[in-house]
Amino acid sequence: MVNMTAPSDDYINLGSLFRNSATVTFVIQIVAVIVMIGSLAAFTIGDVFFALGEDLKILVLLIASIISLLIFLAAMSVFVRFSRRIGDAVVGPGIEEVRMNTPRVKTVVAVYAILVALMGITGVYSWYLIDANYLVPWAASLGSFSIRIFGIALGAFVIALLIQIIIAGVGRSATKVIIEVLDADDSEFLE
Repeated sequence: MVNMTAPSDDYINLGSLFRNSATVTFVIQIVAVIVMIGSLAAFTIGDVFFALGEDLKILVLLIASIISLLIFLAAMSVFVRFSRRIGDAVVGPGIEEVRMNTPRVKTVVAVYAILVALMGITGVYSWYLIDANYLVPWAASLGSFSIRIFGIALGAFVIALLIQIIIAGVGRSATKVIIEVLDADDSEFLE
């Protein structure tokens, strides 16, 4: 018996690729916000914490653990609520697995990947300039490691947001282009 189905290596699940890209950037944003809140809290109460007695330090650590878990649970709630909406906003209806041996589909996917990579590189380099010229001197002037961590987390948030905007904008248009390419290929095949 001959297997009439094409091997799975010829197909790529573009819907899943676009959705997963947006979800990963959303997770990075959530983690960055949690780290920013924690580092600002550490900066605010840092000297006061070390001046406390041992019994009060334990109490503060327990309260901080409770607050951290509440923030984490709130972040999980936000993630569960918005991850599907983000995925639906990124990928238009009607596209999931497509054949990668179609030259025009390969081109659209390659241009999409290059655009996202260039946006990521541009975001990282832009943030590096902001960080080196403004945030590092600011943290050094305050002598605060917490502010330094805040700057790094803020950078991760901004870069993930930029990439997510590109994924959302390009994902929809790439989906439409790929559907048009596939429709054109089907109509050429039928003629």
